Amino acid sequence: MICWLGGNGCASLPYRYGNSRWGDGAPDAEVVYEYGKPQKTLDNIAWLTGIWSRILPLNSHVNNRNLTEETKEKLTAYLEENELTDVLIRVNQYDPKGEWRRLRENHHVAAGWRYSAGVISLIHYSVIPGRVFGGDQYNPFTNTLYLNSDVSAVVLHEAAYAKSIHAQWLPGSYAVVNGLPVMSLWRHTQGVNDILGYAQTNEDWTVERETYRVVYPQMGVRSMSLTGAFVPFWDGLLLRAGGAAAGHATGYVAVVQRTKERKLQQDSTDQPEKTAGASPDELVKRPRKKHMDPNLQVTDFQGEIQTEEDAAVERNELLE
Repeated sequence: MICWLGGNGCASLPYRYGNSRWGDGAPDAEVVYEYGKPQKTLDNIAWLTGIWSRILPLNSHVNNRNLTEETKEKLTAYLEENELTDVLIRVNQYDPKGEWRRLRENHHVAAGWRYSAGVISLIHYSVIPGRVFGGDQYNPFTNTLYLNSDVSAVVLHEAAYAKSIHAQWLPGSYAVVNGLPVMSLWRHTQGVNDILGYAQTNEDWTVERETYRVVYPQMGVRSMSLTGAFVPFWDGLLLRAGGAAAGHATGYVAVVQRTKERKLQQDSTDQPEKTAGASPDELVKRPRKKHMDPNLQVTDFQGEIQTEEDAAVERNELLE
């Protein structure tokens, strides 16, 4: 959180790819996507319930119940490069039966955690479905990623949690601890750092900028949601709005800083290219006084007297 408040994030660099301990996510395996069927009435209700989640980050693609090909390609690349192809992607889909089956079959998480915390997570999934109320979330107990937004940084941020879970010796315990109110902020911060590192490593300014402009405000809302749970409803809304505003301000500062850094990096990269293409005369060009006498005598390094024309010839010979 200190990095988030600092304005420019703490990107995980050098970026570390694919440290999964599960062994099921082969890089060459195909990532499976499942889509919910369109239902006009249900989709209209879902659109209404998602208005608040779009207003706070000021992005119409949050909870828009869609996944464009561009976002899908970026998510697929991230999952493949980090050995997470065993994660099932459900896009705007409600499938309690399939999730209960995946809970039983996910032997990477201890049975004790699956049939306690895992059951609670599926009760929540069944009673308060994302198909209606929106949200993007990774469920470690079923190894499923639920998506309802079409923002690359948002979906990659949740996929980063899957990467973190896959790297643990005790994924069930890790998931339960990180599901606690305060600790959940820590795991979201880790996810932000991972995505910033991934974006900077791949020079994907679109994802990096979306992280600052969309995920940062969401982080602000989450940080205030903890306090909002203990105050009246309307006061809680104001706190969440204040958290979103703080996230927008922090993200704006980060965008400005990173834009300057990227420009400096680009200038430093271009400078050697300009020097390499310059002619010898341009490299050694020196200012001369107007009407300088060509026969003016100068002294070389050996103390011998020579004319300016002789000195110029000598410089050209050295360059050659």
